[in-house]
Amino acid sequence: MKFKVYLIIFAFVVKSTESKAAENNKSSNNTKVVALVNAQQKAFELYINEQYTPFTEQEEWKFFVEIVTYYNNNPSKFLNVNPEKQRQFKSAVHLLSHAMSNSTDESAKSWLESLKKTSHNINFLWNLDWDSLTPKEEAQSQAEPISSLNGF
Repeated sequence: MKFKVYLIIFAFVVKSTESKAAENNKSSNNTKVVALVNAQQKAFELYINEQYTPFTEQEEWKFFVEIVTYYNNNPSKFLNVNPEKQRQFKSAVHLLSHAMSNSTDESAKSWLESLKKTSHNINFLWNLDWDSLTPKEEAQSQAEPISSLNGF
């Protein structure tokens, strides 16, 4: 009889430990990194306006918002952005990343990851050779396309 009682208590303890571990895992997964698209972009702009007001008064912020808006709403304008605006966007991302990485605020760290993901996506699309669908640096360094090596 004591064996059955111990078995029931053991099962109860294991089950409660598993549920706490699952609960902790769910709470750590709630901070998913999302790209700054549509509603997220507006929430990010609001956060930056509240927390980093001096940055929003700089020209870099205007370029950043313009490029992310193109990225979300107007792909043809986004892909035809001139190199100067691309450079200014990259500069804005660098400045904003630096400012946010020095913050101890948890929401700043979450927004920073979203900023990095969005910046990565944008730079990838800008650096893509749309004819060969390879990054531009690789396309220039390749002697001949893979299809000709395979005989196709």
